[in-house]
Amino acid sequence: MPLTTLTAPVAQIVKHRTALLHEEVEQFFLPQLKGIQSVSDYAAILRMFYGFFQPVEEQIQAHIASVDLADIAQRRTASFVLQDLQALGIAGVPAKCTDLPLITNTSQAFGALYVLEGSTLGGRVITKMLASHPHVSIPADALHFFSGYGEQTGKMWTGFVHVLNEQENAEAISAAACQTFLHLKHWMQECFGHEQTN
Repeated sequence: MPLTTLTAPVAQIVKHRTALLHEEVEQFFLPQLKGIQSVSDYAAILRMFYGFFQPVEEQIQAHIASVDLADIAQRRTASFVLQDLQALGIAGVPAKCTDLPLITNTSQAFGALYVLEGSTLGGRVITKMLASHPHVSIPADALHFFSGYGEQTGKMWTGFVHVLNEQENAEAISAAACQTFLHLKHWMQECFGHEQTN
């Protein structure tokens, strides 16, 4: 068993190390998602994601170049939020989180990107849920963010995992992924914490 642990793919190690924090983020977020009662509620969720994803994406792109991940320039899902807000008729750029995970090298950038890219997988399930929401009519052109890469989502994730598994510092990547989940959880609590007590 120890040998299996030592030779496990990086993505598997990161998934194992982040499992608890990943679950905590989901447990906090799902009630917010299920509690949507208006377009305004949906817009608040979009603004929350933009506020965290956009500055984290900027840091990631400062440390991961196309030589590290060929399609890194295409992996900017925060920009989809602005498209969705525009489709909802909501102007302005959402406030950005300033309490961000530390990203100062390529390993930490891959750890943070693991969290952001992983969100595209669950996003497809969320898109279906929102598209058939019983109380709120959300236009199809306001679902870009949760739709991720559309039909290419699975392929994009597989491509990312392949490159992630080629990285050498699984410990640093895992630590950064954990920090990203933790900071995302704190940001969600800052944005929605007051609603949790209602």
